[in-house]
Amino acid sequence: MALDSRNTFHSLNPELKTEFYTSFKEAMDELENCFSILDRGFNNDVVHEMFRAVHSIKGNCHLVFLDEIADVCHKLEDIVSQIRNREYSYSPVCGEFFTVVFQRLEQLVRKQIKGGRLRELEVQVLDASVAKVFEAKIEARDLVMHQMLDSLSGILSSSVDISEKILKKIEAQRPPDEFNEMAFMHQISSVMRNKSLRHSCDMDRLLLLAEVLCKSGLHKVQFEQLRAALYMSLLGSKFVTFPLFDILPESEEWERQRLNEQIEITSGFLKFGSNWFDAADMIEHSFARYDGKGLPEGVAGEKIHPGGMILSLLRFYQQEYRKALVENKKNLAAGKALRVINSEKGYRFDPDYVDQFSRIAKEQPQLLFI
Repeated sequence: MALDSRNTFHSLNPELKTEFYTSFKEAMDELENCFSILDRGFNNDVVHEMFRAVHSIKGNCHLVFLDEIADVCHKLEDIVSQIRNREYSYSPVCGEFFTVVFQRLEQLVRKQIKGGRLRELEVQVLDASVAKVFEAKIEARDLVMHQMLDSLSGILSSSVDISEKILKKIEAQRPPDEFNEMAFMHQISSVMRNKSLRHSCDMDRLLLLAEVLCKSGLHKVQFEQLRAALYMSLLGSKFVTFPLFDILPESEEWERQRLNEQIEITSGFLKFGSNWFDAADMIEHSFARYDGKGLPEGVAGEKIHPGGMILSLLRFYQQEYRKALVENKKNLAAGKALRVINSEKGYRFDPDYVDQFSRIAKEQPQLLFI
């Protein structure tokens, strides 16, 4: 079902729509600057600027008859009011959540300007996620924001409308009455990425690629377990800071020991909770090689955990894509990384996995731009 206001918006003068969009983008830039400052510490003046920016977007949406988008902004404005009144303390996850919501709203506005049809569900999924956050107990709000970010994963980068799927995930979420392990792992991953001096990857896109690989039909791999392994592998990589993919039996003993340390630390964190032993196994096999020359020793071929092979493939692709991106455009970088992966077919990686990865790359190339 398309929203009725679209016809009114489309009837506006093109210059007015362009002016509205420019103002929308400027307010988003102001919010991004506010989040950057607030992430380093509370600043009352910056919170007021944050409120004005959200209020401006809401008011402008009403002026151009985008009332359904304005309603989402109104709920976000209520959250900022609580920060301004010291009822709720701003934290970095708040900025991350606001950013994702406004980036999605900007996509929907751009779609409208180009003459597209705005479906009710596309706005409803954002309205539901913001409502979940606002209605949560203040002490649990950050965890709920992590839940919503997990639920919204893929919404910015998917080439198809996944609103219905995401809305079901949001509606299934329950208030965190106790420690939320996945939300904590997401938080740890986000903090480590933010502290990195180099851009590691777009985790949203990497998770979408991981989910597609899980559902490719090669082997039964639980996506939630793989997601936990991805989050925690980033944490483990911070304990060992040199390239680890080329550790072989003939490598120096201290190199192999460092890699073992990373594997043990990362899988060890997952074993603290009783729900993530499968993810821990994936971590422990993520440096195994199809030809048996990796770690753990003696693990090769079909003995490698399917999730460990997928995790290895994803991280290796991430590494090669980022290296190639330094000197190439996205399409060329993705192609170069794929060629490197294919050169490892039958050596580092199971040929079936490489073939499936290549098929996905051909059918959904947008997934490769991580």
